[in-house]
Amino acid sequence: MSEAIIPNSRAAILERRSAGALTWSGPALMLFARSAFAVAAQGLVAAVYAAHGSATPWRDAGAWLPVYGSLIDAGCLGLLWCLARREGITLLDLVGFDRNRLGRDLLLDVALILPSLVFIYVGITASSLLVYGNPDAPQIYGPLPLLPALYGVLIFPLVWGITEQTTYNGYLLPRFQVLSGSTGFAVAVVAFSWSFQHAVMPLTFDPHFMLYRLLAPIAHSTFITLVYLRVRRILPLATAHWLMDGASVFIGILWPLLR
Repeated sequence: MSEAIIPNSRAAILERRSAGALTWSGPALMLFARSAFAVAAQGLVAAVYAAHGSATPWRDAGAWLPVYGSLIDAGCLGLLWCLARREGITLLDLVGFDRNRLGRDLLLDVALILPSLVFIYVGITASSLLVYGNPDAPQIYGPLPLLPALYGVLIFPLVWGITEQTTYNGYLLPRFQVLSGSTGFAVAVVAFSWSFQHAVMPLTFDPHFMLYRLLAPIAHSTFITLVYLRVRRILPLATAHWLMDGASVFIGILWPLLR
């Protein structure tokens, strides 16, 4: 299949921009939408805690990120559906699924895990040293009951991985590349926005923790955007994302309950 007829290829996006189906408004709206949905979802959980008399409802709500994260995904998918429809394409077009490449995509996702972990480790360690003066990163996930913890391991990472990769790589990155005419600008803007969302997931109002969360993902966010520009398919990136997030939630939340 030639690039020109692949709906999410650069050539196809250029055609839609020329036809007026794509403008700056859609990507600009989507750029920090995930962060906004995160604050709103945490606010809903905090409201429940406040209604039950919690003295610290916002902090208590933050521990439920692996559960209310699905509300963030729902908001993002709904907005992506609207923006894709405006361009005359579908959500699946943003994913770039190709059955003929399925085997290679699965091999690629395995190959991506090791370098991704290296970039994540380097980012976390460097950010922790910069902000806290030591390499011991603060704990992100709080304790949860068993059933929510199981949801956080089995369901949350799967939906999270595909939605996050589709938001930043499938939608935002190629559109900023076309609209700005600069791949470097597109990578910088998307990597920063992607990293920024971590500062409000969960939102703690602790400036040190929020700065640490902002800086830690930048190396990996940049790396994975460059990988996407090479392969232009979400499946291998989302699968690796799913496996790593699942392992992180398992170690942070479920494993302490099972010991």
